[in-house]
Amino acid sequence: MKRTLTLVASALLLVIAAGCGDGPKAQKETKSKPEAKVSTNERNGSAHETGRIDSLALHVERTSLNRDRNTTVKVTALYDNNETEDVTQRIEWIVEPEDAVKIEGDTLTALKEGNVTVWAKAVGLLSNAVKLNIYWEVDGHRLPLEPDPKINNATLLGVDVNNNGVRDDVERWIYEKYKDKHPIHIDIAMQAARAYKLVLEHPERAKEIHDEVVAPLDCESYYTSCKEGKDLNLIEEDAEIDSRYFRHKIYFNTKERMDAYIKYDTLLSGDSYTIPWCSERKKACDFNTSKYNKE
Repeated sequence: MKRTLTLVASALLLVIAAGCGDGPKAQKETKSKPEAKVSTNERNGSAHETGRIDSLALHVERTSLNRDRNTTVKVTALYDNNETEDVTQRIEWIVEPEDAVKIEGDTLTALKEGNVTVWAKAVGLLSNAVKLNIYWEVDGHRLPLEPDPKINNATLLGVDVNNNGVRDDVERWIYEKYKDKHPIHIDIAMQAARAYKLVLEHPERAKEIHDEVVAPLDCESYYTSCKEGKDLNLIEEDAEIDSRYFRHKIYFNTKERMDAYIKYDTLLSGDSYTIPWCSERKKACDFNTSKYNKE
């Protein structure tokens, strides 16, 4: 009897020892890392847990956009169970160039002109790439891109992509400065820029081109000094559109360009020039002034 009890006790001890780990180590149960999920949807009043995201689809409402204007973006996640979800609010954005647009929520704001590419990113996945064309347009006039300074300043005439007689950097400066003012400011400044191009092209013909070069000044003075034009209140007081600053800092902005202007100015020395009567100054404007008559 004692022997039987001893055998039973030994068997029990072996079982207990195995359970306590004194024998061969038991394999530990491991759980696989849960697959990434973006959210838990609520459908028909009950929680519905989504599966794994297979792909992201990016849609931009407008891909051609004026600077400082907005458009709507939407990112749709496609799951491995063929369900979809709008995940726009939980997206990491990748933009090239990175400072070209700003995206907040589902709103994209254009900041910088040029060709832009946008991707959406979530749980390590990239969406399709969307190409944007961002431009700058003021009152129906589309501005050229800012030229490369090295290329633009390598020659006297610089870069004029749209071939309108005004150097692109000057044209952009004019529209930036006067975009929120009466449009006559832009008309006069653009006329001045076209006139100063003659100085760069033919400074030796100073006396021949003088009247055309100063015409913008006469045009401006009609609206700032002559009663008929001044009463229209189109130009802000002390605006000085065709000013010394415009000539020296904006237009003739390199040594070579300023040298051409100095040559032109020097050749005018010794002659006298008359300022036209008010009745003649309006005719000096090379743009359609009738559109401003009734204002």
